Amino acid sequence: MTIEGWFPPKGDVHVRIWLADVVFDYTVTAAAVRNLIHDWRQRHWFTIEFIRDSFDDCRLLPRLPCERLFVGP
Repeated sequence: MTIEGWFPPKGDVHVRIWLADVVFDYTVTAAAVRNLIHDWRQRHWFTIEFIRDSFDDCRLLPRLPCERLFVGP
């Protein structure tokens, strides 16, 4: 499945990042997620989950720290 099939082309996405045994839930723009996935494919040092069933709950989650670094090309 393509990235576009997992989340909308615009708007916010619920992302869960696993570092060792610690889980972090964030809200991220769809554009930033594409670049985050691109970086992740280069080096897998964490695990990413996309939570598709909670688009409405994204407003309650914190924004991904330094999200603006992933928005550009």
